Amino acid sequence: MALNFITPAVREYTPPHPKLEEFVPEPDRALFADPEKAALLAKATAVEEISPYIGTELKGVQLSKLTDAQKDELALLVAERGVVFLRDQDITLDQQHELASYYGKQDRDPNQQDPKHVTIIGRDGNIRQHNHFGAEYHADHSFEINPPSYTLLRMVKTPPNGGDTIFTSQTALFDKLSAPFQKALEGLHAAHSADRSYLSSINGGGAPLRAPIATAHPLIRTHPVTALKILNYNPTFVDRILELNGQESAHILAFLREHLLQADDLTVRWKWTPGAVAFWDNRNVVHKALPGGYNVTLREGKRTAVHGERPFFDPERSESLTQKMEREERARGAKREKKHMKSEPELNN
Repeated sequence: MALNFITPAVREYTPPHPKLEEFVPEPDRALFADPEKAALLAKATAVEEISPYIGTELKGVQLSKLTDAQKDELALLVAERGVVFLRDQDITLDQQHELASYYGKQDRDPNQQDPKHVTIIGRDGNIRQHNHFGAEYHADHSFEINPPSYTLLRMVKTPPNGGDTIFTSQTALFDKLSAPFQKALEGLHAAHSADRSYLSSINGGGAPLRAPIATAHPLIRTHPVTALKILNYNPTFVDRILELNGQESAHILAFLREHLLQADDLTVRWKWTPGAVAFWDNRNVVHKALPGGYNVTLREGKRTAVHGERPFFDPERSESLTQKMEREERARGAKREKKHMKSEPELNN
């Protein structure tokens, strides 16, 4: 039986917690960072950009040893690069909780048993069966009014192969759309629904904390730190676009899923090792773990996350990635020209 049916177990279940209320979080710590990230990068023995659009690995940096200034710079690097990876971390679970709290109010997934973290385990089964839940790209519980901003996953144990995680940049996904298509999507809103997650949890023996909700969020959102335009698409939780007719919405969502699945050039794949960490921005990245083909009891991680702002779109104060690159190149050109003019000798008439 499919797990997303309304069964007697679903009808008889009463969630123990009330729904979450909207709130305004403290300013993002990345806004306090040195734009050059000098303190953080000075600690690294190497900095590797794993792919052009997403993913940076910091080598030689221990999260447990960061100063507040370095934590702010790490948040900025995550906001800019989508996800930052670190290996061989000595950070304890309590220190991970403390680090998460530095960045904001800790988020609690509706299916999270421990109030401070989620225990991530391996997955198997037939991921290709009809309406299988859990093997799709997603941003974590985007149906919340205040979805997570920063998320940190530390792996405790990993299989020798299998269980990798794929991350894709939604900043770049928006940027690769044609200008007319970008304009057509701006101003639209998608309904992010917890219904399937809720049904799947109960029918699978879980006990979700809160009743399912559906929340309308902008289909194109503005990042509060980088001011970049982001495609806010989540195939796991988005079920329709509110301003469109049914078939219009279905076709646009089908295209966006195809656009995402074809984005190999906008994607990074991370192979886990014990003690490795991925620290990502849930606002501009979607991800999925690759299930099956390995002993799932050998994969375990601890995930912490913090609430972000309610997603918003500000067309006057945001730009695409290409627009930003072109603006920065013009600024560099003007600076070079100014420097060249100063270096020219004055002629006596």
